[in-house]
Formats: sequence, C-alpha cells, structure tokens
Amino acid sequence: MRKVTIKIEGKEYEINLDDSFAIYMKDEFEKLFPKNGSSTIKDLLSAYLKKSYDCYLMEKKLDNIIKKI
Repeated sequence: MRKVTIKIEGKEYEINLDDSFAIYMKDEFEKLFPKNGSSTIKDLLSAYLKKSYDCYLMEKKLDNIIKKI
C-alpha cells in the first residue's frame, strides 16, 4: 500500500492505495488537477466528469466489441 495525498481547497487528504494503482493515480492527478498544488471543488468535479465520460466511452466500445463476437 502507498499513500497518495490530494490537496483540495487548502486541506490535504491522504488515501492508501495499492502500489501500482497509486502510481497510476499520481500520474492521473498530475494531468487532471492544476499544478499550483491546491485544487478547488470545481477542479474535482471537472476531473470526476472527465473520468466518467472516459468510462462511458470505454463501455460503448466494449459493447460494440461484444456485439461483434
């Protein structure tokens, strides 16, 4: 397990994640959140919606692949 720290509106949150997932999430956080070190609730919501949309598109692709099989 590895700790990942997220700073939202000046408050830090520590989350324990599996090692490989923590590395992945650290990279994702760097892409999705501002570089100034502290994110806003709006940044968090935008990141959530972007990832939800990515999941939606992936599900559509999987459904199309399954239909072809």
